[in-house]
Amino acid sequence: MANVASRVYKPADFSEGLWHEVLVTLGKKGFSPEMAADVANTKSGQAEQIVGLFSVKMDVSAILTTHHSFYHQFFGLDLDLSTVRIPPQRPDFTRPLIIAQGLTPNQVYEVCQKRFPYSKYADDLDSVLDWDEEERNPKDGAYAIWVRDRVEADVELKNLSADQIKEKGLTTETLLERLLHGLMYWSETNKHLDTNTVTLCTGSRSRRGNVPNADWHRDRDEFRVGWCGPRSAHGNLRARAVVS
Repeated sequence: MANVASRVYKPADFSEGLWHEVLVTLGKKGFSPEMAADVANTKSGQAEQIVGLFSVKMDVSAILTTHHSFYHQFFGLDLDLSTVRIPPQRPDFTRPLIIAQGLTPNQVYEVCQKRFPYSKYADDLDSVLDWDEEERNPKDGAYAIWVRDRVEADVELKNLSADQIKEKGLTTETLLERLLHGLMYWSETNKHLDTNTVTLCTGSRSRRGNVPNADWHRDRDEFRVGWCGPRSAHGNLRARAVVS
């Protein structure tokens, strides 16, 4: 069986405490000493299968090509994305998003409003945002993230306010990332994200400390950008987790 690892680690790379916690957790799930012996047996192939569960292969070339075409088609940009770092992918996070250097919410809004009905709480989204509070900012260079490729916002984060998300130290989509995410999804499917839920863009804040949100309002048949308080929480108001 082929080795799925890209690097070989030594026992010293793992602390004794970490090993203990791993075994305690696995033991609670029914992992037995016999199973451990089977993993340790290099001929069993079990070790490769375990590592394979955490190793997700990604086609960097395809990611760059897709985003280059997307930015050229919708923004008229001919970007060199070859130096953009693509973070390691995690299981369940299968949609890459590359945020171009200098891109702003207003720019994405202008592209969207030419293609489908759109309303927003503030006329100038760029000036309303507190850019010092953005989790990520493309001002100094393009960057890439991974998000879950699903229509509705993350059910795992329902009933959590922006303040609670911050307290937990979770990494989530900014308003800019959500706008770009929605535009890219629409470009592929001619459909919209958040037809039943609202994405709470907890990676962003307004200058007054409020939190932007975004959804497709089916009754009005339009895409909306709104704002709510940092303590607002309910089942359909959900952040979207990010791997960065």
